[in-house]
Amino acid sequence: MKKLLLLLFVTALCTTSSFSITINGNNKVQDDLEDKIALSREGGTTRVARMNSMQSMRVADPVVVEAYSMNGNAIAISVENYRGGAWIEITGAGGARHSYFEVYDMGFEVIHLSGLRAGQYSIRITLDSGIYSGTFRKGKHGHR
Repeated sequence: MKKLLLLLFVTALCTTSSFSITINGNNKVQDDLEDKIALSREGGTTRVARMNSMQSMRVADPVVVEAYSMNGNAIAISVENYRGGAWIEITGAGGARHSYFEVYDMGFEVIHLSGLRAGQYSIRITLDSGIYSGTFRKGKHGHR
């Protein structure tokens, strides 16, 4: 009886493993780095605050700006260590999108790309402290 139960358990385990392999048969690893848009900083200034009593300098945490393509149908933008407005411009041969949002130490915005044709697009994120730009590709019907 114990051998029969063990045999049924092993058979069920092998069956469920092979079923999950056929569902995910493309053997493609999906991770966040695959959809990350490489942004480069174009300019701006670094602000330093002085303390009057000690005359020492304190440098604020660096601003972190990241953009991710969400299956080609939307762009997610996050800004950290910043206070102020963020202006986003997405332009390409298939159209353009513009957005603005306020950041209070940390902010997040999602821009939907529905209505834009497939093709190469450039993204430009303008903050008071600098301009970040990069490119991404929107595929046909949001697919790559």
